[in-house]
Amino acid sequence: MSKRDLPRTIGFGLIILLILGAAIYFFGPRLVYKASQEVSPSAVSAQVDDMPSLADKPKPSEISYMGCPPEGQGGDIQLNLLKNRVDEGSYLAVAYDSLLALRWPKNVEQSLMKDWTDANISFISQYQGMPVMLEGYMLSAKEAPPDTSNCNRNNPDNVDWTVSISKNVGDDPSQAVNALITPRIRATHTWTLDLIRSIVVYSHAQVRVSGWLLFSPDHPGAVGKTTATLWGIHPVMQIEILQNGIWVALDKLAN
Repeated sequence: MSKRDLPRTIGFGLIILLILGAAIYFFGPRLVYKASQEVSPSAVSAQVDDMPSLADKPKPSEISYMGCPPEGQGGDIQLNLLKNRVDEGSYLAVAYDSLLALRWPKNVEQSLMKDWTDANISFISQYQGMPVMLEGYMLSAKEAPPDTSNCNRNNPDNVDWTVSISKNVGDDPSQAVNALITPRIRATHTWTLDLIRSIVVYSHAQVRVSGWLLFSPDHPGAVGKTTATLWGIHPVMQIEILQNGIWVALDKLAN
């Protein structure tokens, strides 16, 4: 290499380093997150931060709703039964980052629970069905598409509501946790989408959501786009708003 070419080579190298630095800055967290999901199905997960571990989790209790049985219609029957549980629990507070740290074996994605290996079942069962409380902020609240758990019905009374919960106000949905409010649970509350949006979403109120921790393998493509994880709270059993240092049930704020 001639002395004349040396500055050009150094300049080209600096440009490459700048491009790599920008890529790491903007996409690094997401790339690291995706890599963290490469979990061996036979691995035994270590305790995640302050995430509690229950040796004996409450057995789900389900009911039929408006003619739709607990197992729904079609799809993943075992998953539908978990989605349609209606029992209350002794909810345990979990840190937001601890929930995001939960992993899963890649080969359970887009597969029915009945087809999971024993190792996969053991891995997911460490936290599946845990009664949890999660604090944060709601980014959005909207109707979900028809689902087999609700017998594929598309009328407003028979679809889930999806609420996106972030750690901080204004976080991107790609770093949020999804929680679903089912028709069966709504029937016991005075919640409406307008109420949730006006009192929780639009006002940026701090919220505490209680419900059942669920791993849903159906939409891995959503990770890093509309959610940070396939773990979520489903169904939501209680919604509370922090007012003057006191948690107030959303039902009490309805007109």
